[in-house]
Amino acid sequence: MPLFIARGALSALAGLFIFSALPAYAADHPGHPTTAGPEVVPIIGTVTDSAGNPLPNAQIYIAALGIGTTTDGSGKFTIRPLRSGTYHLTAQLIGYAPTHRDVTVPASGDPVRVSLTLRATALTLSAVQVTASPTSSDPQNVAQATTELSGTALARNLAPSVAQTLASEPGIAVRYNGPAASAPVIRGLQGDRIVILQNGERSGDLASSAPDHAVSIDPLAAQRIEVVRGPASLLYGNNAIGGVVNVISNEIPTNVPSHIEGYFGGQAESVNPGGGMSAGLTIPAGESFAFTLRGGWRNVQDVRQGGNLRLDNTYAKNYSGGAGFGFSRGAANGGLAYSGYNFEYGLPSADDDAVHITGNRQELSGRTSIALPGTALSMLKFSGTAQWYTHDEVESTGEIGTRFNLNTQTADLTGKTQFGSVAGMIGASGLLKQYQSAGEEALTPAANSSAGGLFVYQEIPLVATDDHDERVPRLQLGGRYDVYRIASKAGDEKFGDPRSRDFNSWSGSIGITLPILQHMSLGVSAARAFRAPTVEELFSNAFHAAAGTYDRGNPNLVTEVSQGLDGVLRIQSGKVNAQLAGYYNRINDYVHVNIVGDTTIGGSTAVPLNEFAQADAVLKGLEGRVEAEVVPHVVLGAMGDLVRGAFKDGTPLPFIPAARLGGSARWDNGRLSLGGELRHGFKQDRVPPAAGDDDPPAIATDAFTVLDLSVGFTLMGGDRMHSIVLRADNITDARYADATSRLKSFAYQPGRNFGVVYKVVF
Repeated sequence: MPLFIARGALSALAGLFIFSALPAYAADHPGHPTTAGPEVVPIIGTVTDSAGNPLPNAQIYIAALGIGTTTDGSGKFTIRPLRSGTYHLTAQLIGYAPTHRDVTVPASGDPVRVSLTLRATALTLSAVQVTASPTSSDPQNVAQATTELSGTALARNLAPSVAQTLASEPGIAVRYNGPAASAPVIRGLQGDRIVILQNGERSGDLASSAPDHAVSIDPLAAQRIEVVRGPASLLYGNNAIGGVVNVISNEIPTNVPSHIEGYFGGQAESVNPGGGMSAGLTIPAGESFAFTLRGGWRNVQDVRQGGNLRLDNTYAKNYSGGAGFGFSRGAANGGLAYSGYNFEYGLPSADDDAVHITGNRQELSGRTSIALPGTALSMLKFSGTAQWYTHDEVESTGEIGTRFNLNTQTADLTGKTQFGSVAGMIGASGLLKQYQSAGEEALTPAANSSAGGLFVYQEIPLVATDDHDERVPRLQLGGRYDVYRIASKAGDEKFGDPRSRDFNSWSGSIGITLPILQHMSLGVSAARAFRAPTVEELFSNAFHAAAGTYDRGNPNLVTEVSQGLDGVLRIQSGKVNAQLAGYYNRINDYVHVNIVGDTTIGGSTAVPLNEFAQADAVLKGLEGRVEAEVVPHVVLGAMGDLVRGAFKDGTPLPFIPAARLGGSARWDNGRLSLGGELRHGFKQDRVPPAAGDDDPPAIATDAFTVLDLSVGFTLMGGDRMHSIVLRADNITDARYADATSRLKSFAYQPGRNFGVVYKVVF
């Protein structure tokens, strides 16, 4: 571990040193095009409502630079001195429509003062999307379907896991292995085909490798969660073939605030008796530095299923903490952060085998960037992480069945480009993994992985404009090339001799966004993405308890290649917020479970034998959500999704979500909201057939209907904003199983739940 710590720390510190020195270098070289004068001009602003009342805790972003701050109790904010140039500001606050403003900072002189006005709305409107686009675009300019949850909308959906928090969003389902070990399913794809990020960096855990492994992020600490549906390999490389989930909590401050910023949040539920808490502070230290402190805790008991049936051994507990610092000096900003996440959770079992998992993930992250407005390369950014993950699978006897260790290092260097009105990004990324499993039940040999990629992306307005917010057609072009190697290591003789495989591939996308009306846009994109097989798919040779099969890897597997079309229609105004999408995704050489018969383990127990195989597959579907303020303060909504997945011969893909339809109604005056949502899931009987006479067919699931109710309060007090949401989920206590669940034969989804979510920000 000390070697990995040294690598991560030295990489981050080297980047910080290099970029923090650049402003001084520029000042000493007057020929540089961005140094027309001293870099001492801040932006000072106020945010008010339509009546002129100051709005505290409004969020202010300069998305192109990746920096932000909040307003104080008098509605004022300060963005520390910036290099001369024009910057695009975005302001947003719960209960108000976001607003934008271009601000020009001179080379020298007095602070630039700006006033921003937010208009009240009962809708939840997204202002900026940082995960889907390297230009941090307005969502109307993104050619793929996206989701953002923040503020009250996040509180209404908050659950103990990231996947359950997103479960009611169109196109998103849950791979359920109990409430703790759950992971997102996007458009029918799951596991290693979905990338989970925290603050834009890959979370170095093993959630994608097996259905009993949990995502090591607690959503209670999230400021917002962004989702990109569909291929995202262009920006994130290997295995972002199905989509990306980005949990944003900002451990490294991006701007030195003018006041102490912070939050405290808590959650309690009856369906998982217990709750959790999370808190954080950002503390300015002079004009150039800020420090952050974060901490969280969660402890819940066994979940209650529909019908008030307890699902044994589904308890979960975790605690986390971290500290960081950030600096903002002229055109440069950056920082370092360290965090730790410890967890323990039980795994439900059909035979009452009380296995539980205990482990931790530690992370050292660094980031630094420098703005160079007025040049072709308008910003440079370097980021890196070093992560150490370990978990033990503990048998009911107390013995450790398997111990997993995963060390991960990432490094990314990106530059935002500006050629007239054409904006984009170029970048390079690196990823190293050192994986090891030990114990009698180890599924795979130890293996090392290494990856590197280069990409370019450009967004081209098809109509000349100087207004960043003007709705004009935009063409989006991108390409990427990745090299990826995975090499097994010598160890247990059952895995054979060490082997290595190389998987090199290119990704590309072309998209266009077309404004149709003032508040309506159409996005269409075509993309090629790829995924390399995992160590489990290549080299497994053992009984896999979580899947109930004996897994035998296939070292001859080739790269999966996805080619797809995506269309999305967006409407975002003060009265309507809608997103409707359709997609077609053909995946060549889709890796899948292939039951070829039975084998015997332990001398007498017969289990299905899985030999991983490949075949071409197609996934296609529709999804959408619409909300409209039909009369003042009254919002009606509808949602729905449908995905069909099948192999080329027509055999259904396993674990495909059932189609859903839903409706919602909410009364919301910005301070008090009362609402409910009704969702109906249709039966899912499109399942794979039995592999043989002794193998039972995949399990179909019945239709279900779920009713959720909520009451929300937003209270303003000085510079503090309190939000309280009282929820009654699955109010009819329906007993149902999702088609994506690995345990649907005996474990059902949570039943009736009464919960409360509280958060104060200041």
